[in-house]
Amino acid sequence: MPDSEAKGYVRTLVYAGLLGVPVAFAAALFQTAIHDLIHLVWDVIPDDLGWSEPSWWYVILVPGLAGLIVAAAVRLPGHGGHSPLEGLGAEPIATVELLSILPAALATLGLGLVLGPEAPLIALGLGLGALFVRLVRLEGTQAQLLAMSGAFAAIAALFGGPLVAAFLLFEVTAAGGRIPAQRIGQALLPGFVAAGTGALVFTGIAGWSGLHQANLALPSLPVYDSVRISDLAWCLPLAAAIAVVVAAVRHLGHRVATQSALGPLALLVGAGLVVGVLAVVFRATADRPVDLVLFSGQTELPAIVAEGSAGVLALLVLAKGVAYGLSLGAGFRGGPVFPAIALGVAGAMIAADLLPGLHTTPAVAIGIAAGTTTVLRVPFTAVLLVSLLLGTSAYDVAPIAVLAAAVAWLVATVLPNPEDRARERRAEAAAAAA
Repeated sequence: MPDSEAKGYVRTLVYAGLLGVPVAFAAALFQTAIHDLIHLVWDVIPDDLGWSEPSWWYVILVPGLAGLIVAAAVRLPGHGGHSPLEGLGAEPIATVELLSILPAALATLGLGLVLGPEAPLIALGLGLGALFVRLVRLEGTQAQLLAMSGAFAAIAALFGGPLVAAFLLFEVTAAGGRIPAQRIGQALLPGFVAAGTGALVFTGIAGWSGLHQANLALPSLPVYDSVRISDLAWCLPLAAAIAVVVAAVRHLGHRVATQSALGPLALLVGAGLVVGVLAVVFRATADRPVDLVLFSGQTELPAIVAEGSAGVLALLVLAKGVAYGLSLGAGFRGGPVFPAIALGVAGAMIAADLLPGLHTTPAVAIGIAAGTTTVLRVPFTAVLLVSLLLGTSAYDVAPIAVLAAAVAWLVATVLPNPEDRARERRAEAAAAAA
């Protein structure tokens, strides 16, 4: 690397470290806004109305209202960001586009639709990164690297540190093929630095009153200190089954997006109402709270793991799976990862209840690895996430997680991929227009 280029790169690393601080704080504020909106809509207002739990008509109405808000937001600059059907986008965005991305995501996540916060957090980091680039007047490759660093810092808020965030964006970027293989490490190091300084901010503000961070976490699981043959035997079919379920839900989302005869507004409102109906039917049938069907599922993982009825879990997979597919395809804005993890864990707990010799801890690891890999095709990130979440059992459960991720990747690769067909249609349309 020439001296002038080396000096520019070092300057970019320094800027990335500085950028991680405001982006991390903004990410914490956005998560706090989601938490406070959920608390207001689903706790405070029902309490003020004298309900012990939200009335059935209220549960149906609120997600429909979210459809109205998202339909208005997507008319603003940025059109609410990219669709969650496209995975996690890391394309550069203009700061002004956050004016539509954040309200659309806040309405989606706060009013009960089944998507996660990871996509809007990445967009928040990219938008603030673009603003920082203009302030420090960087240009060219260094400007692109610095803007991308904001995404690393923001997504680290969800995974409790920089490792999973860096690995996730590393795999997504590598799969996109936009950066030559020999330059990936150099290109992503600024983002890793930004995620590191961002993690320091998350640690520093963790005890601040009024701020809420929704990190992915599991309840205490039985210690798993030795790999068992029975768990290995059940790993392959269980991972394949979870992958098929998650892939089927994504296919449902694509069918809703491409084959619905409704206009964008009617589709958003109609899908929101149906999601509310699914939650009400689940509560009436299973006598469990609507929260298990609504929302991304990350905060409901302890309740899913603790659920002792395989029948309730099966009904949850059905209701939440359909709600997830509708949220994906109707045009709501959020991330696709956490609902897939929730479905994977629910399916794994059904298996742990019914299959002889399958223990709870490796079953949960299989569910997380298979769900994450299927929805994003990032097997390395999936295994790292399992290892960080499983704590003292991570070493012994890692081989099972690796097998589960590999099987899920194979299933996702073999099954028809609607994302590929959608990209082909867009390319054909662009070629025809040219």
